Amino acid sequence: PNPAFALEQEIIREEVQEGLQVAVEKLDEKTEEKQKADHFHNTKHLLQQYRRVAYAVKMSEADLNVRIEMEHGTRLSTFEQNAELAGIDLSNTKLENYARTVMRSKQMMEIINHALEYVKEDPDRGDLLHAVLEQTYFTTRKPRNREEILIALSRRGFDMSMASYHIYLKQAIRAIDRILWGYTARDCMDIIKQFL
Repeated sequence: PNPAFALEQEIIREEVQEGLQVAVEKLDEKTEEKQKADHFHNTKHLLQQYRRVAYAVKMSEADLNVRIEMEHGTRLSTFEQNAELAGIDLSNTKLENYARTVMRSKQMMEIINHALEYVKEDPDRGDLLHAVLEQTYFTTRKPRNREEILIALSRRGFDMSMASYHIYLKQAIRAIDRILWGYTARDCMDIIKQFL
């Protein structure tokens, strides 16, 4: 078994599933107070795992491309297109489920990335909230500490104290939370159900 694939499966099933379950409960209109607390926590947890998931998806995609090249003599430069468009029939092969899992994982990452971009559209403080989320959870390298995040935000024109940072971070998590579970989840429920 591929270690990147195993890591991806562990992250997806154990850590992302909690956040997705909260979204499904919200769409089913479960108790609102409990959801707000759990909802925020699970969205924050999902964001904290973003780098690990992105890395696992990238490694799985690279592994899948190598396997396709070995078995079919074709290398896909990006796996954004499905195999059939590249003239490869994966049906009834060992790679079929693996390819489907990689594609679903990439789709889930796209949903999260789009949600981050939608935060920027907020008419009041979209740029600020987007920058706080991006510097905290979406940079390629994890910041060493909060001071490093504050310095990066300052370079982008967002000077703030540590206390202000934490206030904005909570607001930013709530903003992406509403987008992920309030709007995007309805449109992408099939992907989310398959992801679970």
